[in-house]
Amino acid sequence: MHRDIKFSIIIPTYNRVEFILLAIRSVLLQSYKNFELIVVNDGSTDETESVIATIKDDRLKYIRIENSERGKARNTGVALATGDYVTFLDSDDQLYDDYLEEALNGLRKHNYIPFYHQAYEIRSYVKFSDRLVHNYHNRDVRFLVKGNPLSCLGIFIRRAEALQFPFNEDRALSGSEDWELWLRLSANFGLRRGKKICACLILHDDRSVYQIEEHRLVKRKQLAVDYAFEDPAVVKMYGSYLREILAHSDTYNSLHLALAGKKKRSLFYLFRAFKRYPFCVFNRRTLAIFKYYLIYLLK
Repeated sequence: MHRDIKFSIIIPTYNRVEFILLAIRSVLLQSYKNFELIVVNDGSTDETESVIATIKDDRLKYIRIENSERGKARNTGVALATGDYVTFLDSDDQLYDDYLEEALNGLRKHNYIPFYHQAYEIRSYVKFSDRLVHNYHNRDVRFLVKGNPLSCLGIFIRRAEALQFPFNEDRALSGSEDWELWLRLSANFGLRRGKKICACLILHDDRSVYQIEEHRLVKRKQLAVDYAFEDPAVVKMYGSYLREILAHSDTYNSLHLALAGKKKRSLFYLFRAFKRYPFCVFNRRTLAIFKYYLIYLLK
């Protein structure tokens, strides 16, 4: 590979008409020009299609599919991709103009590895000046034991490996299909990361991660573990951490249920997490749960 490698940027979208134009424009304004943009409309019922039709750019490919959730939508984009690497952008997030340029520098530095991640930040849609820098120690890919700090934003996968390792399309897994794939990719290829922030995940009340139904939340976290551990490489790398993985999944469930006002169920998963792996009490997510309950008690 060399300087003019091509990127395929894949945007799956479902009823995000208020955000999609900003996401697309953030792609089209990239300083590095050798890319294609593939927008996969996952059966939107709003005005997404007519809005996208107003964009006239030869680099934009658009396809509409029957609603099948994000795993299928991303896999559809990968199948259409012609780039050397694929990268993913949710339709309510944005890239900064040096996103591809910095990723190229990082990929070159690491000899064009199959799996790479570029740093991003988190901002509030209401207060866009607020930000949280998204950072972690990437030398040891076992940071994924604690959950999914990656999102899909910033991920780059060499196209051959993206075809070999697709997203799981089980609809019951939706919301954790990315974590399940990162476990498999990290176990098979390792992971390196660029430190410069080149993209923005935007928090808003309608993000799908905030739509909580307990049985679906718990089921998808367990399914992610079950599916990932079908891969022998995952068993080899993460097998000794299984109890810890399950405990951190419980703290994830506990925090989201607490924020949804389901306090008794939240405590159930918190106590189960401690039983599985007592040291999870020192996890940042657990501290956030304690903070929530302290604020609740002081009201």
